[in-house]
Amino acid sequence: MHPHNKGILLIVVATFVFAAQDALTKHLGESTPLSVFVTFRYAAFFAFACWWATRKQTFKQALKVNSVPLHVTRGLLLVVEVYLFAYILKNIGLGEIHTIMVTFPLIITALSPWLLQEQVGWRRWLAVFTGFIGTVIIIAPGSVAFNRYSLMALACALMFALYNIFTRKAGRTDSAESTLLYTGLVGLLFSLPLALFNWAPVPSHEIVWVALLCGCSVLSHLLNIKALKWTPAVILQPFNYLVLPWAILIGYLAFAERIPSHQYFGAALIGLSGLYVAYRQRKVGKE
Repeated sequence: MHPHNKGILLIVVATFVFAAQDALTKHLGESTPLSVFVTFRYAAFFAFACWWATRKQTFKQALKVNSVPLHVTRGLLLVVEVYLFAYILKNIGLGEIHTIMVTFPLIITALSPWLLQEQVGWRRWLAVFTGFIGTVIIIAPGSVAFNRYSLMALACALMFALYNIFTRKAGRTDSAESTLLYTGLVGLLFSLPLALFNWAPVPSHEIVWVALLCGCSVLSHLLNIKALKWTPAVILQPFNYLVLPWAILIGYLAFAERIPSHQYFGAALIGLSGLYVAYRQRKVGKE
């Protein structure tokens, strides 16, 4: 098998694991305080990050980065997004939230001229605008289907986009190992006090699900790292949209969720816009 195909296969599996992780989050949110199981998740991720970052260097060396505030900012953006995402999942469906979350690549494209000093041509701006129309269709302001959780999901997408932008910015000067380590460290330091303040024992029948959540958190990142080792990110990017159909399928099977037809149409507009942006980025990169 060609190395690029190996990377594509791994990223497809990773998108399924991400969707399964979110389903576990939704399930646990019904019986366990968010701060408790999110802290367990970050503890597992930090342990993995420590192992990964110190394979060829010491922990102290891995902590040396060009800008600590940049890494702290991106770490905080992610952990706040994780908490908000988990809270929203208690109130809306798995597929519904992911129809909005798929906007984050378009948000990255829209913000990159100002935050990354990257040029965006008129074709990609048109794709971003089309994706915005898709977002409006999904959220449906003024309709019966409109609710504050849709806007909160859009805020999640914005935070995740900013996290990715700052990660890309950090990657220009710092190693992937250091970046991964700070992600786990900041998340754990932020979530641990919240867990201690709101501590409640994990119900015995939920311990297995918490363990699976921690396993998914580690496995998804490991699959993503391995995929990027074999295949350039510009090739893998379109396959990240597969998390949406996985989320819709798991939401239907596990929670009997159904997505309104207008949200399918909006998600299709966003997905096609994102795929076109990925195509243009790849083409511009070659030129």
